[in-house]
Amino acid sequence: MKRALTLVCVVAVLLAGVSLAEAAKAVVSGNGISAAKDAKAAGAAAANKAKAALGDCKAKLVLVHYSGPMIGKAAQVAEGVASVFNKDTIYGCGAYSALTQDDNNATVAVLALGGDVAITAAVAEAPNPKQDVACGTKLGEQLKDAAAKGPGKVLLLFGACHIPRNNQVVKGICSVLGDTFPIVGAAAFQDSVVAKGEVVQAKSNVGLLITGDFACGFGLNKDMSPEGLISSATKAFETAIGGKKDKVALVLVFDCGGRRGAMLKNKNFPKELEAMKAVAGKAPIFGFYGSGEMGCKATGAAPTGVGYHISACAICIE
Repeated sequence: MKRALTLVCVVAVLLAGVSLAEAAKAVVSGNGISAAKDAKAAGAAAANKAKAALGDCKAKLVLVHYSGPMIGKAAQVAEGVASVFNKDTIYGCGAYSALTQDDNNATVAVLALGGDVAITAAVAEAPNPKQDVACGTKLGEQLKDAAAKGPGKVLLLFGACHIPRNNQVVKGICSVLGDTFPIVGAAAFQDSVVAKGEVVQAKSNVGLLITGDFACGFGLNKDMSPEGLISSATKAFETAIGGKKDKVALVLVFDCGGRRGAMLKNKNFPKELEAMKAVAGKAPIFGFYGSGEMGCKATGAAPTGVGYHISACAICIE
């Protein structure tokens, strides 16, 4: 079942004695997956599910992650998503596999985010490792004006930043936005990136700044032992969500492809999603397995680029 979390509706608002002005500050999300073999059809099917889950809310950001045979057909996947949503809102990247609360081995997954949030996008090339810090600096410069807004803010980062390059990009961003600016994300599989509904040909990184009236919690954990692969997911989610389980609008998760491979080998891969859901409850979950993760060990901690970790960000409404 695809879930949308509309944090307020007119009936609930009136019963709770909350003004409609306050209600307008909701964060709304809907996601969907597809296993269709045709790339365009898969993109459209996942997007339609996300749109249905979003309800009447307008999508301000649409994320798409695709894996397996769809990596080479990213343009067709994006075309399918664009048949449902405004092309300019569509961003995403390749993955070892996409994940939602319904499946952590999805071929194509789409998230639609709406409500009283603002989205500011930035793209910068990173042709080789020597230019990673400069790439991050360029992203930060593009986002610095919007980064002054809030009070809630989080920067989603993905692209050609395979570990250890991811940490260099983070350093460049933080040199502009501040040492503890909240950043989460992961490196795209095979550097495959989509921006504004189009495949980005050059090796690039994408920064998507989400600002609004919300709070974020963060968790970053690593344990490659057979048991630790699952418990580390639990710990990352618990740290990110904290005591706000009833206020979570969405949990973004960026996991390591190396962790995924180890779990598949140990035949306990499905258990990781079960662990995530046990902590997140009914909140939607969305993300992907990539080639290096970005995140914060705890709320307020400096972001870092790492490998073999799981990074979680809980978007909460106070």
